[in-house]
Order: sequence, then C-alpha cells, then structure tokens
Amino acid sequence: MNTTVRRGLLTVGVLAWAGYLTPIVYLKANEKQMVFQPNAFGGRAVRPLPDSLGLAAMPVLFSSGDGVKLSGLVVPAADTTGPWLLYLHGNAGNVTSSQLPAFYARWHAFGVNVLAVDYRGYGASESQAPDEAGVYADARAAYDWLRTARGVPAERIVIYGHSLGAGIATELALRVQASGLILEGAFTSIPDIAADRYPYLPARWVASQRFANIEKIGRVAMPKLIMHASDDTIVPYAHGQRLYAAASAPKEWVELKGGHMDAFLDDSAHFWGHVGPFVQRLRSDLPVGESPAPGRP
Repeated sequence: MNTTVRRGLLTVGVLAWAGYLTPIVYLKANEKQMVFQPNAFGGRAVRPLPDSLGLAAMPVLFSSGDGVKLSGLVVPAADTTGPWLLYLHGNAGNVTSSQLPAFYARWHAFGVNVLAVDYRGYGASESQAPDEAGVYADARAAYDWLRTARGVPAERIVIYGHSLGAGIATELALRVQASGLILEGAFTSIPDIAADRYPYLPARWVASQRFANIEKIGRVAMPKLIMHASDDTIVPYAHGQRLYAAASAPKEWVELKGGHMDAFLDDSAHFWGHVGPFVQRLRSDLPVGESPAPGRP
C-alpha cells in the first residue's frame, strides 16, 4: 500500500471518528438542557387560572433545602382537611402550562386539594439551573411545606408525578411517608430513554442525570397507581410496563388511550374512573388490589 493510499485511509478514519464523536460531545454538553426544558410550553410565565374554572388558587413561596427560593400553586378544595395531591409536573413549562388548569379542576371536583410546585429554574421559582439532585430537594421542600406550614398529616398526602415528575415523585416516595404514589407517563431511567432515542451512540455512558426509577420502584412500600398511554410517543409504553413489573405490591396498572400530555382528557372516563377510586380507597384505608400484568397496546 503506497503512502498516498495510507494517508487517504487515515483521513477517512479520522473524519469518520470525528463524525461519531461530534454528536456524543453535543449530547454531553447539552444533556441538562435536553432533560430540563422550563422555557417550553409557554415558558416560565405563570398565568392566573381561568375564572371559568371557579378555582380559588393561590401562589405559595418556600425554600429548598439549599436555600433556593421556590414557587408553587395551591388549589384548595372545599374541605381543606381532605386529601392533598402533591403534583410534580414534567420537564417542560410550569404549574399553569398547557392543560394543567383543567387537570386541577378535576381534582378539585373530587374534593382533593392540590399543591403543584415549580422546580428551580421553572416558573416563578429562582433562576438556578436545575439538575437531578436539585429537583429532588425541591420536591422534598414542597412536601415539608405541606407537613409544616399547612399541617397536613402524611396519611392525607398523595404524591403524583407525570413524565420527568414521575422520577422526582419516585425518589420522594422512597424518602417520606405518604398515603400513595401515582405515576403517569413514567420512564424506567434517563439512560434508557437516551438509548431509545440514540441507539447508535453510547447514550447510557453520556447520561449523568439518571432518575433511575426502575431501580427504586421495588423499594417504594406505599400503594402505587401506575398509568401509561398506549399512544405515548414521548415515553414508550414499554417503560410503564417494565416499571409496573418491577414495582412491589400493593400496586395497580391502568392503560390509557391518548398521548403523553392529554390522556386525562382523551381517555377522561377511564382516567378519572381509576384515580378517583384509588384516592378514595387510600382515604378510607381500604386495601389496594393488584392488577394483572399489563399487556402490549
């Protein structure tokens, strides 16, 4: 092989390697911006809930464990001594984004009080870059605020996490007492999601934000309701199946119709026909029965 050919092959090899490394470097450099997207879905502007919903919502302020100032939204029910939903939203927007006002209104109709929290860097919370440890601390601060500032007993708190919030909720459920845990559109882990989306890259190695729900859910002792939409194009349905299989009893599974963000509207009767009785059983100290293993959609 002459020198010219060797140089040509070397050049091709270098270019190929550079072409492979470039997206890896990009993923590594932008990982947190991809996981946490507070400027999506209308950005950080927290808007009043529509008057037509008839909700007496009020903003609340408290601090995370490391001093970061956080903002939340309380939507009280007629009976504030009833159950409280600690709502942990997904990776985009804030506590008033998208269809969340309608979501709160349905919980209000069930007689359930809601505390929704914006993590650091989200909504009206302090502009500090979010990361996994930080949002865990923020959720714990919201829970502690409910327990201390509002005096809500642990047995009247239900933790609810949607999408990224499901990872935050699962971690919180390992650390605190509550009556139950509801997960919707949950993933097994961020590395698993990354591997799904970038199968030709070492995405598992790149991911520093873990949210390893699949490793934790089996150690969550409280009753669990795990829901996933069969048409979810953001978090594959199989993630929900795997989480449910790994979860310890007592647990329930609900397959929903619709997409990642709107199943509570698109499959309204089915959605609320399960979450309502689940919370009622927790409220009445009735046992939660285990559902059959979820099948494929």
